[in-house]
Amino acid sequence: MKIFYKIFFCIVAVVTMQSIVTAQIGYSITDNNRDSTNLQQQYYQFDLSTGQGTLISDLTLNGQTIRREYEGLAGSGSVLFGIPEFDTELCNTGSDPITGLSSDVRLFRANAAYPLANGVARAIGPQIGETCFPAGFTEAAAAYNQIDGFIYAIASDDTLPASAPRSRIFRVSPTNGLATQIGDAAGITLTTGSGGDQNPYFDGLAILPDGRAFGTEARFTSNPTQSTDPNVADNSGMYRIFLTGPSVGRATFTKYLLPTDVNRDTGSANNGSTIYLLLEDARVWTTTADAGTPVVPAVYSASAGSNTLVTPGCLRPISFPGQFCGDFEGFDIPNNGNGLR
Repeated sequence: MKIFYKIFFCIVAVVTMQSIVTAQIGYSITDNNRDSTNLQQQYYQFDLSTGQGTLISDLTLNGQTIRREYEGLAGSGSVLFGIPEFDTELCNTGSDPITGLSSDVRLFRANAAYPLANGVARAIGPQIGETCFPAGFTEAAAAYNQIDGFIYAIASDDTLPASAPRSRIFRVSPTNGLATQIGDAAGITLTTGSGGDQNPYFDGLAILPDGRAFGTEARFTSNPTQSTDPNVADNSGMYRIFLTGPSVGRATFTKYLLPTDVNRDTGSANNGSTIYLLLEDARVWTTTADAGTPVVPAVYSASAGSNTLVTPGCLRPISFPGQFCGDFEGFDIPNNGNGLR
């Protein structure tokens, strides 16, 4: 009997450890197309092993609605740094720090940092500072680099012509929010001999534990051989973006990602070397930075085996294709014990 109990408890310990290792909690914000719907934005957490989502909070603070659309999330410890797309207001004008529309850095707390005595009331944190991004960019992406301790953020615009750079990359201070562009002032260009788009449009960013950064997009990059081979990935691409060295601020094409043209904005995150691609319609794929690694749709029990995250309480369910909660873009997996990097 003693031997039986020893075996039993060993099995329980192994299963428990496996659960700890495999459970990843991701965070995202659906902006619900706020600029045209006037709906609240919503902060979610997701169990990335099952796809089950939990609505944490609307984007309100001290009774005021936060209007900025946080399309970049950069996780560190038990917090995430949110960076929104740039809007119409100039930087550091003294406007209200909650509802003002210049791009800023705001804290969002992961589940190891709340609840306080009143549950999730403090999941939305304070503003750190304004980034002072230049005007004229409609999209954002962000990731935290544990190598140098900076946030990196991309400001991009899908309405710019493909004949010139459509994305710029910035190093952002996590203490005061100020952003400094790195690389060519004109924006991100490709290294010599790279494939993919000549002027990539990036709206997803992930930085691996070794400091390598990878940008994603699912609107423009198109494989020229896909039309002759239906088994080849078509639209969307992943590129390595250099944060240091002689190619700083430039990008090299890594691979095509998806089998069809999805024409969606993206968010990216990583857990160790695994990179997660999130489409704004809440569908998820996984891959690695290796060009030869396949891009695999997640399989979620919470959504009957599909790769779509479950979004309870969504204010803007859309039927295209199927029901989804609109406009998930900012995405990350902070190393808070549920997504250890």
